[in-house]
Amino acid sequence: MTSIPEIPLFIFHIGNQEYFRKCVLHNSKKNKVYVMGNDSTKDLFPNNKNVNFIHVKDVDNGEVNRLKTCFKNYSTHDVSYEIKCFLRVFYLKQLMLKTGIDRFFHLDSDCIVFDNISEVFHANPQIKNAYSVQKYCEKTNPYHMVGCIHNGLMTLELCNIFINLCFDIYENKSKLHLINGKIEHHKNNIGGGICDMTFFWLIYSEKLCEIYDLNDIIIYEDEECIFDHNVNNDYGIFGENTYKMNEDNTKEIIVKDDKRYVSTKNGDKILRLLSIHFAGPAKKILESINV
Repeated sequence: MTSIPEIPLFIFHIGNQEYFRKCVLHNSKKNKVYVMGNDSTKDLFPNNKNVNFIHVKDVDNGEVNRLKTCFKNYSTHDVSYEIKCFLRVFYLKQLMLKTGIDRFFHLDSDCIVFDNISEVFHANPQIKNAYSVQKYCEKTNPYHMVGCIHNGLMTLELCNIFINLCFDIYENKSKLHLINGKIEHHKNNIGGGICDMTFFWLIYSEKLCEIYDLNDIIIYEDEECIFDHNVNNDYGIFGENTYKMNEDNTKEIIVKDDKRYVSTKNGDKILRLLSIHFAGPAKKILESINV
């Protein structure tokens, strides 16, 4: 029998919050997980053979320091938060170089997967790089510009493209024009701005790399499956207003045979969930899940 190339999970997080601990423990059930953090994180998963901890100080490098020097915060959010979101890709690149593994599945620290990621993408060999792209929002708001790696299949190639784009916008400014419209838009509108999701949108929209949208259907174990964009949001394969929602504004999830499913609002499709992204207030739900 031919062995399946392993695609480990990667989670970057600073802190010891309960939702993060539950996230890692759940994800390590069926996958190898590389956790990158600092002293607040390193002792949270003792004796878990599926969790490898890497201290962020052990992978810091020249590219990280270059970004810290040239980064400009075009967001209403705190600069320390925004730059961390960018730097996780820089750290992931260094982990790839350190381990020799050139493909990881990146997860936010409030996102869990239910299956073995290596098997999922072995069954879908056409997918090389993938993350969530809100492509249907462009029609109503051209400045939405969201590509999100809360679920993200990432190669060394994609990391390098992202990093080079950072320097082309923040350092030499050769591609600053790609975000000027969005910068001006947010000067006249409430909240938001430029973030790492803007850059992942640009990689998709400018065709800097071939990207599979993880809101689209993936066939796995003969079922139509999707990765969750946000459990608090009905965005999906048909754009906004795709999925049935509960009264508390979370997705209506059906559990059957230890698998989770969502239904489109028109009832045409029932799709198996390969992940749930417990963003924002839904972190409380993640904290309550038994592992």
